[in-house]
Amino acid sequence: MTIGENMNTVLLTGFAGFIGSQLLRDLLGKGYTVIGVENMSEGSDKNNFSDQEYDVEYGENFYPILADISDPKLFDYLEALSVKIDYIISNAAQSHVDRSWGQYETFIKTNITGQVNLAEIALKHKVKKFVYVNTDEVFAGSPQPFNEDTVFSPKNIYSSTKASADMLLLNYLEAFKLPLVITHGANSYGPRQKEKIIPLSIEKITKGERIPLYKTPAQRMYLHVSDHSEGIILAMEKGVVGERYCLAPSMENELYTHELIELICKKMGKKYSDFVDEVEDRLNYDLRYWMENKKAVKELGWNPSKNIEEEIESTIKWYRGV
Repeated sequence: MTIGENMNTVLLTGFAGFIGSQLLRDLLGKGYTVIGVENMSEGSDKNNFSDQEYDVEYGENFYPILADISDPKLFDYLEALSVKIDYIISNAAQSHVDRSWGQYETFIKTNITGQVNLAEIALKHKVKKFVYVNTDEVFAGSPQPFNEDTVFSPKNIYSSTKASADMLLLNYLEAFKLPLVITHGANSYGPRQKEKIIPLSIEKITKGERIPLYKTPAQRMYLHVSDHSEGIILAMEKGVVGERYCLAPSMENELYTHELIELICKKMGKKYSDFVDEVEDRLNYDLRYWMENKKAVKELGWNPSKNIEEEIESTIKWYRGV
């Protein structure tokens, strides 16, 4: 029997990353067969898909491929599996804003070239749906709140490459009928995240080190990774081809960065002033990403239920191994 013969098969990219590893768990939990593609770059971690919580490394419905999504041989690797792909979730991306300024070639290769390669694979397999996981950062310079009709105005290398890929995929939709659905996710948090403000702050506080905080107050909407994953999968299952869906939490999950760190310090029994050093703002610093979720809630039946003030404690415990 070929892989996916009697069930829907999803090609998931970036399965060892933060959001990708949650998608992997949730897709397998819903009974999908998953073909995973992963290049194990900076944001990836083998422990993300093989740990005590849910060991999926050798699951009978999970078939990992260690390759880069921009590799022209990726189609051949898939052919060797005798696989019929029903869906693609294009989740893999180079996403670290500060690193993007010095590694633009890597960001272009993954975030642009890789997406075109996946689009070609999607057309060859005649997939039912191609879900492109985009970000709210592509809207950064536009009037807020953002929604599905907001004009792109990216302000850094990362978001510019994500916006470029979005437009290229729309070309494939128009020219070749690529069954494209696009999601825009808010800042995500939860277990298995690396580098970003929440795991960095927890690590620094645990070690008794100072946290570098940009001196200009900035606001972000914090979306739990399980809610984000649910929204992406619903977009795959229920999303209309040619449409985009903004995945944002309720407004009570919007915090200034210093409020977030204060909350973490409080939950860890520490004093905020003992752990924070103000530093110069980064290049083209975006002060707010305010995004609406009305369309996703109404059309997909999405219900982002996690509240950061409640979930941050379990997140801290996960990082501390408690």
